Amino acid sequence: MQYIGIDVAKNAHVVASRMADGTPHGKAFQFANDERGFRSLLDRFAELGVERNDCIVAMESTGHYWLALWSFLDDHGYPVAVVNPVMTDAFRKADSVRKTKTDAIDALLIAEYARFKSLGPTPIAPEVADSAKILTRYRAHLVAERTALKNRAAAAADRVFPELEGCFSSKHSATSRAVLAEFGTPARVAATDIRTLTRVIREASHGRHGREKAEEVKAAAKASVGSVWATDALAFELAHITALIDHMDEEIAALDAKIAEIVAGPMADLLRTIPGIGPVNAAVILAEVGDPARFGGPSKLYAYAGIDASKFQSGKFDGTEQHMSKRGSSYLRYALMVSADKARMRDPYFGDYYDSLRARGKHHYVAVSGVARKLCGVILAVMKERRPYERRPSVQAQQKELTSS
Repeated sequence: MQYIGIDVAKNAHVVASRMADGTPHGKAFQFANDERGFRSLLDRFAELGVERNDCIVAMESTGHYWLALWSFLDDHGYPVAVVNPVMTDAFRKADSVRKTKTDAIDALLIAEYARFKSLGPTPIAPEVADSAKILTRYRAHLVAERTALKNRAAAAADRVFPELEGCFSSKHSATSRAVLAEFGTPARVAATDIRTLTRVIREASHGRHGREKAEEVKAAAKASVGSVWATDALAFELAHITALIDHMDEEIAALDAKIAEIVAGPMADLLRTIPGIGPVNAAVILAEVGDPARFGGPSKLYAYAGIDASKFQSGKFDGTEQHMSKRGSSYLRYALMVSADKARMRDPYFGDYYDSLRARGKHHYVAVSGVARKLCGVILAVMKERRPYERRPSVQAQQKELTSS
């Protein structure tokens, strides 16, 4: 059995091999990250006597640079294990205290990790899941940019018309943005005919607000203590930012439709039967989890998402404060936490568990993370067994029933 480690990089990769007893086999070899380089790797395998049915090729999931190489090796029948760099980094620290680090040493270390862990081939998520991952992560990027724009608009609005926020439920509301985009400054709002202001507010709120709200905004504008310095520049900035936010709203809506189209199918429908999981989070979970068979149990899944608790203990010292490790997929972690917060409000199975944690003095976010870990077990069961979620009494409710009887 040969264990082959590949240190992945942008322009060139390095490969090294170990035998079953751990002995290095041959010299480390560098090859280019292109078709010609990949062919030279096959020649190197031939020189080392690598047999497809008696080897395992291990590489780290470094960025996206490993994907093409994995696809090439898989097409040629070589079993490939994709390793989380966090795991190999921890193994490196345990293997040696020396600071010497080269690509050849890293390749040998990856090979040794594969040997030590007896790694097998890694099932890569199907194309649908990979497509969903690309689009859901791009969506997260757009949402973060939109949030930054909203915060910038709020800061500018606080300078030019600070009283406007009190007129609406949120300073980020579409109606508030429409008033700022149309008029810009409180002076212009105060000088605007009430019928024109009413029309703008009614259209932006889709009929929820009318003349009464327009009069409230007009009164606030007349009494505003907003800055009179650089108001034209601030008004221009607000109009421009508002247009960008509206455009990003449209782009995110189009992206949501495309994501729904890609993940449409039985598995996404099954995930949506779980309380708290909507179309977007179902797509994120499906994309990030990929093949559920690679997770032996819920603890593996929530460790992958980074919602497992870190712990520090040494000698007689036992750390009592445990924090979320946050070592895994931030996208999956966010989807699980958002879904868990909704699930605890919609289903007693999750809600009672949340309440029990709160009753023990746990902070809201700690309790939600506990619900998220429970949610991981439900998600794996639904995905592996391919059956919809079935509501059932919580453990806490069952205990109350036994106590009362």
